[in-house]
Amino acid sequence: MTHPSPPRFSNIGVDTGGTFTDLVMIDEDGVIRTNKVLSTPNAPEQGVFDVLSRAATALNTSVPEILSQTGVFVHGTTVSTNALITRRGAKVGVLFTAGFEDTLAIGRGPIGRVGGLPQSQAMDFLHTEPPAPLVKRDMVRGLPERIDAAGQVVIPLNRISARAGIEELIDAGAESLAVCLLWAFRNPEHERQIATLIGEVAPRMPVSLSHEIAPRMGEFERAVTTVVNAYIGPVTEKYIRDLDTGLDADGLAHPVQVVTSTGGAARAADMSRRAVSVVNSGPVAGLVAARFLGDKLGHDKIITADMGGTSFDVGLIDGDTLEEDPQPFLDQGLPVSLPAVKLVTIGAGGGSIAWTDGYRLQVGPQSAGADPGPAAYDRGGREPTVTDALVVSGFIDPENFFGGEYRLDADLAARAVNDRIAKPLNMKLHDAAAGILDIVNARMANLIRKVSIESGHDPAEFALYAYGGATGAHCADFARQLGIGQLILPYAGPVFSALGVAIANISYSHSRSEPVALGRDALPVINRNFAELEGLARADMTDAGFDAGSCQYRHRIELRYQGQMNEVTLDWPRSKLETEELEKLQRDFETHYERRFGSGTTRAGTPMELISFRVEATRPTTRPVLAAVDSAYSTPDATSTRQVYLRETGFVDCAIVDFRTIAPGAAIAGPAIVERDTTTVWIPPGCSAEMDDLGNISIGLGAAP
Repeated sequence: MTHPSPPRFSNIGVDTGGTFTDLVMIDEDGVIRTNKVLSTPNAPEQGVFDVLSRAATALNTSVPEILSQTGVFVHGTTVSTNALITRRGAKVGVLFTAGFEDTLAIGRGPIGRVGGLPQSQAMDFLHTEPPAPLVKRDMVRGLPERIDAAGQVVIPLNRISARAGIEELIDAGAESLAVCLLWAFRNPEHERQIATLIGEVAPRMPVSLSHEIAPRMGEFERAVTTVVNAYIGPVTEKYIRDLDTGLDADGLAHPVQVVTSTGGAARAADMSRRAVSVVNSGPVAGLVAARFLGDKLGHDKIITADMGGTSFDVGLIDGDTLEEDPQPFLDQGLPVSLPAVKLVTIGAGGGSIAWTDGYRLQVGPQSAGADPGPAAYDRGGREPTVTDALVVSGFIDPENFFGGEYRLDADLAARAVNDRIAKPLNMKLHDAAAGILDIVNARMANLIRKVSIESGHDPAEFALYAYGGATGAHCADFARQLGIGQLILPYAGPVFSALGVAIANISYSHSRSEPVALGRDALPVINRNFAELEGLARADMTDAGFDAGSCQYRHRIELRYQGQMNEVTLDWPRSKLETEELEKLQRDFETHYERRFGSGTTRAGTPMELISFRVEATRPTTRPVLAAVDSAYSTPDATSTRQVYLRETGFVDCAIVDFRTIAPGAAIAGPAIVERDTTTVWIPPGCSAEMDDLGNISIGLGAAP
């Protein structure tokens, strides 16, 4: 059977989440096409092919026809994240410098025990269990060798002992090896010798070397980063390789690119040494899309809110730069030493489970996920979720979920809420459902308030971009609690992270620590590191098939006052620093320091030291000129209504508006619900909504009830 040729797609992005797999296709005319299917956690690559198949059916064509007409295919995956969280990675053996075998167990005190947890949990030592170790103590070996802080060999590597340690770990069942020697980032000679020995003993053994994975100061963080890479590297590399092979067999002409935690994309072939950078990378792509859309709509200050099936992620954008996390954690007790865009997450999604201890109503952090999912999915789930509360309250039409493709069981949703919440708390069914929604909305509002105010920002000065399949039903309610300046629901909102995936720039980053006091003696250190790191980044671009000369290069320096533990990161506009520019570097540091920590916090006359250097190479992806939505839409038909239960007023009649009937510029007064095949948008009483030419919905917020 022959199919008509589909449009040529300049960009395709697929983002695999815990509950849904999202697809964005952008054709050469800037038209965005989206799709969404339930994820397949036991075989995540199947979700990618399922969503492509669904898209092909919608276009009356085939997957090979689509892929053969695709310029760039970028993927955001949770395979690495899931392997880490569920502790289903490889069995790792670790080689440390002798005497430092307990680096992971000591964990820099509380950082390795409760780091990365919310403060309330981190302070509750009695009830907070330490995280499950990635590596058991019997899979660690110490090797006689020593390199000092200047990179000088103090004790040569004992190759006989090293070979014996390697063989012991392999005999004990190691599936991947991590090598993390003291000060290896100053002199990698011994780690390279060990890699050669591993190649002789077990040629196919995956190896992660700390001087390649995280060549930075911070013994514990460097060790964690290297071990995590070894732990998730094999499963990540296999998944990406199999996906790339399958897409290639279906006609994809160019290798898959994979989104990383910086918001950029790297080639699939780099995953063996970059697997750790893929963890938690999917939500970061939403900020990439927000910055792109903000440029179109004229918003410089943006707060992002992404509610999916499992979690709620908040980010902040102030200008062109995505804020970096100074101490990223991949999971409890797992701080890593790599650049990552700052996102704050709580367990508050459509699948978040409502529960009670008999006295209080709680929501999350545990989630029903995609399997079994909310009770209304009729897949065996019995716990009440946020989605079930939306069904009970009337916000979601069980007959029109996913555009009618999936039918929800309202009776199962009501039974779960009634049996697990209403009866134990002696509440009426609809009050219990409303309580679930009130709690999850308050939690989301509190997180946005925390992220913005703690960074010194006033939420009223920002536009809130609310996206993710579940956000539309909640965002107006929690935005009103914050006094947000403007609320935008992007046209591609239900698959917004996939849009960010599709337009992610190709990016490679290299960094290195080499502490030196700020002064004339620092100049050769700065310029040498910039030159060497830029050379590595250029080589990456060349190996990836791009012209390194046409790429953009960003040079960064991390400084601090002597005696401090945390650095301030500064951009430097050139690849070289001259003597007369040292004072400018100091002034820039002090300006940034006061902006971050407050006026008067600088220390006049206190010596400064440069700790690390970084160079990022970027090849900008061609960004589409977004096309206007179909101008043939008609005036909204508000004759369809449905009763929705609100805690303040009880049942109210609510206008139901089909998104496909909204004309750009037409006002929709609340209470109203806008239904799309991939999301539901709630417009509360006292609010009004309007759609622009690009299909983005802006909600004017009345006063909070």
